[in-house]
Amino acid sequence: MRTSINTTKNENGIAVNNGFSFPIFTGSTTFGYYSSTSNKYKEHGRSISDKENLYVLCSDWVEFICTGEAPIDFIYRTQTNKNIMVEKISVHKNPNFRNLHRIYLHGVEVCDIFSVTNNGTHLYDEVSVKVANAILYTTTWVDLVRQVIHSLNLEFVRMARYDIALDGMELLKMDGILNKFTKSHTIQINNDAIKVLPVAFNKKELRWTGWSLGSKKSGISARYYDKTKEIESSGKKFINEFWKRNNISTEQVGRFEVQLNYKRLKKYRIDLNNMELLTNAEFLGTIFQQELRPWLKFYRVKRRDVLIHRKETAIRRGREINLIKWNHIPNKMELLEYYIHTPNSNVINARNTISFALHEIMRDPNTSTTAQADIIEHYAKKYHLSDYVQRKIKMLFGNEIEPQYTQYLQRFLHR
Repeated sequence: MRTSINTTKNENGIAVNNGFSFPIFTGSTTFGYYSSTSNKYKEHGRSISDKENLYVLCSDWVEFICTGEAPIDFIYRTQTNKNIMVEKISVHKNPNFRNLHRIYLHGVEVCDIFSVTNNGTHLYDEVSVKVANAILYTTTWVDLVRQVIHSLNLEFVRMARYDIALDGMELLKMDGILNKFTKSHTIQINNDAIKVLPVAFNKKELRWTGWSLGSKKSGISARYYDKTKEIESSGKKFINEFWKRNNISTEQVGRFEVQLNYKRLKKYRIDLNNMELLTNAEFLGTIFQQELRPWLKFYRVKRRDVLIHRKETAIRRGREINLIKWNHIPNKMELLEYYIHTPNSNVINARNTISFALHEIMRDPNTSTTAQADIIEHYAKKYHLSDYVQRKIKMLFGNEIEPQYTQYLQRFLHR
């Protein structure tokens, strides 16, 4: 039987349960971020310690459900925050929703909002908000997300998915254990319901390098892979900077991710007001251990015990493999100081002006003038926003431009 966390509080406001205790932070809390090292000296923005840390913890996927009273397009046109921009994405991979809008604040991608349910998985007024991966490694991501949610008048309902990633060179030993697990009876796991499947293969070395563990539908699943090689193809260089800030060797780093859905997340009572918890390494480490340790255990057993006796007997006579050194799980981390490039205010104002002019043409083409099209062309040339104009026209007017709009938009259609 699993016990929950955050179910009781003592007289000091500390949530206590299951042997763990940590403070409940609210949205008004001023939060600082520190390196996972205990050394206080810093050099060139990086903490210095006598030896590098084994691991660093981080949030790698944050997705939650909100409710809204109107379509995202309408909400965007009526909201008053001029620093927010919305881009409609025509193709996406979420089967539960029809529309996807990418939300920018001050020119920085903050989140994707999926809306208009396709099936019975969600209520008609529910939307799914997925925080942009890059900002999860910065100090300001919770504040940016709150600004967007409040500006779009959305109301938080529940967490949908949360991924905790543990990074470190020490994790690379999982690769050998998992490869041996698929080839030999001498490595066993405690739970037969957990399927361990290889998902990435190195043709040069003739071995598997990525693994999927468990089922996403069960509430908890996991993945292991070489994060250093993945960054080479994905281009997520900000993660390298994150490792450096937390004294993690960047030469070759393994990643073990635990994915939790609502079935597991509801007991932690995470909402928009206390989402700073997801930037606290102590809180992340508590969830990581609470969920992973009883769920997945590897054992080194004797082959004859597996062949002659029951699996339970072989495991009882075997020895547990400590894939993770739990006493080295960090309780602090240092997030990036807004590593992501922010465009200057002139570009933001230019995009706002273009968007406003296009909305005016769409609202009433009979009273529109060629001066509006001239303004759009001027700002598009000055700030190199031609691609933005074409995407915006496609989003607002569709692929087929009606005749009444053609005289204003034809100069932007064939570039």
